Amino acid sequence: MDGHAVLSTTLEWWGQDTTPQRVAEDAIAIDPFDTMTKDHRYIYSSMGAVGIVDCPNQGARNDKLFALVRVTHDDATASDMRKLITAYTESAASPAECADKP
Repeated sequence: MDGHAVLSTTLEWWGQDTTPQRVAEDAIAIDPFDTMTKDHRYIYSSMGAVGIVDCPNQGARNDKLFALVRVTHDDATASDMRKLITAYTESAASPAECADKP
């Protein structure tokens, strides 16, 4: 992707039983039937992706944190989006994002 892509990122808490497919149903530029990784942690296409953030220290909170990314550029590829969502979920697994928030 070159410097002309518009990138949108979001972190959202969902219920413990929520799947990436369910999050993709409500997301812009992500479809529940897009490519899914074998471990079922990520769904991605050339326009967007959703992934589960591994929050090791989220306290008593029983929800899952999901990361969503979306780009508006024709040059983005599904491979680009997979790399982006993987890096974003890894960076979001921080104490500040994973804290037991109300």
